[in-house]
Amino acid sequence: MRILHICRNLAGSTVFPQMFDAVAELGIPQLIFAPEDKPQNLGRNIPEHVETHYALTLRKTDPIFFFRKWQRSLPEVRKLDLSGVTMIHGHTLFTDGSIAMRLAGELGVPYMVTVRYSDLAAIWKYEPHLRPLARQVLRGASRVVFLNEKARQQVLKGWVKGEEAARISPRTAVIPNGISDVWLDGQPRRNPGEKVVVGFAGLMNARKRPLDALSAVHAAGEKYAMLACGTGALAEEMQRRMRPGDRYLGRISGTEAMKEFYRSCDILLVPSVAETFGMVYLEAMSQGLPVLYTRDQGFDGQFPEGEVGYSVESGNIEEQASMIRRIAEGDYARMSRNCVEHASSFRWEVIAQRWRELYQSVEDEK
Repeated sequence: MRILHICRNLAGSTVFPQMFDAVAELGIPQLIFAPEDKPQNLGRNIPEHVETHYALTLRKTDPIFFFRKWQRSLPEVRKLDLSGVTMIHGHTLFTDGSIAMRLAGELGVPYMVTVRYSDLAAIWKYEPHLRPLARQVLRGASRVVFLNEKARQQVLKGWVKGEEAARISPRTAVIPNGISDVWLDGQPRRNPGEKVVVGFAGLMNARKRPLDALSAVHAAGEKYAMLACGTGALAEEMQRRMRPGDRYLGRISGTEAMKEFYRSCDILLVPSVAETFGMVYLEAMSQGLPVLYTRDQGFDGQFPEGEVGYSVESGNIEEQASMIRRIAEGDYARMSRNCVEHASSFRWEVIAQRWRELYQSVEDEK
């Protein structure tokens, strides 16, 4: 077994190198090709134990002339030593999947794809001319992987239907992101004190809805305060609307600094419009924080309601405020214990085993 990864988003996420290194720890040979459009991103987030190659094969005009992505990328991939490659894994449906599909045809090997946020909420929604390509990639993939069950159902019940959905469904799998062991040192919390601190961590933009989170905290009552971190277009408005007791910390970087942030909070609320998974919830859980996550989006469905927190409707300030109170006034200590215990089930060592089983299932079908 030797896996060729096509990973357009390698530079923008530390999740990928952690995943690739965790799989490498299991003794699985891998090779990464990372198509990129920004020279400053070349060489970023390279895994320690996996051979990685970047190439400037993407352009700003590619959403209009999408086929040029794979036309520029294939010659660069062919330059690599592809001997022994037994399967290809495209880590987005559109960009990586289109490259993987064509290269797999050349090499005579199977390919799989992972469907992510950009596929679900951006390209499919705003670039309908590419929907036939998406269906073509899905039809040819040996496995189609989602980060959560909600995304799987969205594709199977909306993108493909009838006989086509019935053919693709048995080849789907749900594998969430993992979390590094360095996070797994959190301790369960006692019940909150007189002042309950609700945290928000993320970009200050329309998708993440930080102003909604602030409004929900204020609606919850005088005993609740917001502690927020992150940067973006809504940062100034966020600060302007804060009341005495609320705090805005700006950008925070580094694992230890983020741990300290979570430990300063009692609850996490990030009511995003859309999420593929939402690592922020898992990080908060690892530090004993119950979480409020967006209903029918990435994190929803990972646990039963009330186990580690609750789902809330994005944009529904009243419901978010009600759930803040419900956590703070309920069996908070039990929920905090659950958060710490369940976070360990997302260790990369555990998640990598699931990837190995999936890769092996494709090998066994040859």
